[in-house]
Amino acid sequence: MPDPPQLEFGADPETVVAKSNDLVRGRHNFSTIEQRIFVAMVAQLDRDEDTFSLQSVPIRKVSSETNESDLYRRIDNITDRLLDRVIEIRAQDEQGREEQFVKYNVFSRCQYDRGSGVVKAKFTEDMRPFLLRLKEKFTLYLITVFLRLRSKYSTQIYELLKMRQGLRRYRISVEEFRRTLALEEKYSRFSSLKRRVIEQARTELKEKADIYFTYSVLRDGNVPRAIDFFIHENEPVIQELKENGSDPGRREAMGREHEGSPGPRLDPKAMFMADLTQKEVEEVDQGRLEELHSGARAQAEQENPDTESEVVLKQRTYALMKARWKEGT
Repeated sequence: MPDPPQLEFGADPETVVAKSNDLVRGRHNFSTIEQRIFVAMVAQLDRDEDTFSLQSVPIRKVSSETNESDLYRRIDNITDRLLDRVIEIRAQDEQGREEQFVKYNVFSRCQYDRGSGVVKAKFTEDMRPFLLRLKEKFTLYLITVFLRLRSKYSTQIYELLKMRQGLRRYRISVEEFRRTLALEEKYSRFSSLKRRVIEQARTELKEKADIYFTYSVLRDGNVPRAIDFFIHENEPVIQELKENGSDPGRREAMGREHEGSPGPRLDPKAMFMADLTQKEVEEVDQGRLEELHSGARAQAEQENPDTESEVVLKQRTYALMKARWKEGT
């Protein structure tokens, strides 16, 4: 059996959150403070263990509220809700086809000792395959970055994009996006969803996270059908985190089948789009993108007639797409 992949970014293990990708994609309706407690407890796990122990999180560590006395008064209600919270995960067969939606309680025990300022909880054993002994298809990020984000939708979008950071692209249908963020009954107009959720997350990640995104809306006529997120490394924030002693890690070690795998999975179109500003992304329709890609690919093949390496051809196609775009603007 191969050695398990490194789960750290060169950072303290208790600052790194590791979740299976199924859990990242899971539907839940946690509040912001509930999300923060949950993620803080995930970061504290000994991921080499086979069972869960009781986790303890000081509320002050995860709260963004300035009125701490009001927060402490609400802790009892928070622990009640945590005990009832459910994450819905789509089960798949060996061919990757969806079989069913499975709902899991997250915690089997929650408690708060009055005056302690500490919430204690224990994960249910059902959470074990999603949090312990992860070997492949999992997502890593620093809890210090997660805790910077104030909107619960920003944190959910952040996790989804970290899952695909290596590919620099994440496409999701509007229907699935609403389902994952538990927005089936909110922002019925796409313009409201865009303004209140997507744009708010884009602004917040650009200001505070190690990655940010631009995006394109794919439409069927006038009906929005899917969202293409293009993922960028956020150099100013990365440098700030390094200076503060947290390395967000250009060398994060992924699971063996993580979506960030190198090689033939490189996507020149996604890499090209990820280099554009939001304004430029909105100016590139699908036809123009396909035209740029097909022309660049043909030129790359002409320049490298003897190569059998898809990596070489895709990297050259990406470079030529950038050059052709620059020449045409």
